[in-house]
Amino acid sequence: MLTILAKIFKALNSEQSPNQLAIAISLAAVVGMTPLLSLHNLFIFLIVLWFRVNLTMFLVSWPLFTLLGLLLSSPIQSLGNMVLQEPSLVPMWESFYNTLIGRWSDFYYKGVMGGLILGTSIAIISFPISKALINKYRYKWLEKIQKYQVVRMLKASKLWQLYGDA
Repeated sequence: MLTILAKIFKALNSEQSPNQLAIAISLAAVVGMTPLLSLHNLFIFLIVLWFRVNLTMFLVSWPLFTLLGLLLSSPIQSLGNMVLQEPSLVPMWESFYNTLIGRWSDFYYKGVMGGLILGTSIAIISFPISKALINKYRYKWLEKIQKYQVVRMLKASKLWQLYGDA
């Protein structure tokens, strides 16, 4: 637990841009809200590994959004069912399913469809919010936090140096 917390603070205090950290949180929202073994999640993992997305923030945020997805399982299923059974969209879903990518994508499952819609919505909302919070932490809270005697003692300890290098 302390290792994870130290890695989060190391990422927050790093020279990476707030965009890189915020996009990691947003991508984790999409992966966390949908079932793991989906084609779009493979695409997102490739984006995370290919581009300069902070892997620590992604790996820490992912389980949190997975837990949120489990808590919202029933509304996700209802949302997916509503989208998949919309009469005006049924011909589009049928023609998409008849393609190879359509069958591999698992979009015909209501949990995948609802999770993807909700996860994408949360990702769009969470990007500017997390970017603003990261900026606020770096420019306002970081100075105040570092002034506390407890933080100075922790930074001087060997434990902090061990986790700081992690």
